[in-house]
Order: sequence, then C-alpha cells, then structure tokens
Amino acid sequence: MGLITITLSTYMILYSQPLFDRLAPWLGIFERHIPHRENANDSDPQNSPADVVVYGMGRYGRQLAHQLEAGGLRVLGVDFDPGALAQAKHEGLSACYGDAEDSDFLEHLPLNQAKAMISTIPQREVNAILLRALRASTFKGKVTLSAFRAGDAEALENAGAASVLRPYSDAAETAARRLLGEIGKA
Repeated sequence: MGLITITLSTYMILYSQPLFDRLAPWLGIFERHIPHRENANDSDPQNSPADVVVYGMGRYGRQLAHQLEAGGLRVLGVDFDPGALAQAKHEGLSACYGDAEDSDFLEHLPLNQAKAMISTIPQREVNAILLRALRASTFKGKVTLSAFRAGDAEALENAGAASVLRPYSDAAETAARRLLGEIGKA
C-alpha cells in the first residue's frame, strides 16, 4: 500500500497542472458562490466615502472611530474578524472585511479621498507590512500605527509612520483629539 501511495503521489505532484486542467470542469461544484462568506454583506469599500480608514475594529479601534466621527470625519473601518465587524456595524460604524497583510486589498479602499490611515492592530510586523504596502501605493495621506510593546513605537516611527498611538498609555479620546488636530479638522 505504501509503494502504491508513493508512486501515485509522485505522479500527481509531477503532473498536477495537466491533471487539474482535465478535472477543472467537474471541480466547479465544490466552489463557493461567494468566495469569502465574510464579504457577503459588505458593500464595495471604494463606494464608501471616507476621510480616515481605521484598520482594526476591536474595542480600541471602534472607540477611536466613534471619536473621529464625533469630530466630523467620515470613517471606514476594516477588520479581518467577522465578529469585530458585526459589532462595529451594530454600533453604526461603516466597516468592511479586509486583511492588513493583503497588500492587494488596498486597491479596494477609497485611498484617493482618505486623508489618513490608522492601524490599531497590535502586531508590529503586520503594521510594518501595511506601512510598506501604503508607501508602495498611491496613498498620500498620513499613516498612524499602534505600538503595544516597548520599543515598537520607535521602530514604527523609524519605518516612516507619521505618528504612533500607544493604546495602553493613550486613551482613545486623547488619541482622537490629537489625530483630529493632525488631520486638520480640529
């Protein structure tokens, strides 16, 4: 049985593309009609007018989005977690499903009208990926990232972030007032 499995798997690996081409017409029955169920209830984010795009709709991100909206800015929230998106939408925030590590997703955001991109994501590496993708795109607005650990703030500033939020030491209201002043709405 082992020899048969080894022989078949070797053949299937070597000839995977021709095998796929032959089986493709019958494989369609296994595909989802909506590739990501999280996107099923999303409208097109490019059609959502936004002055600020906030990545991360956890408690801190939602509070920050509410404070920015109270300051007169249009906010579009983005999150990878369907639960966080549902909570943001329940609270009346405009939000869509998206992954900060997917640089192609930036093409679907209203970056041409946004004045700022804010990330409340706790992972420094994810923030660095998002910053590099924004710099490689046509985005001209300010990029604000979040530092949750000691040393992250300096690293993110050195990488080119316009400003860095420190959620454990900044209150969301204080950060929102500061951002409103930086964006020009204060």
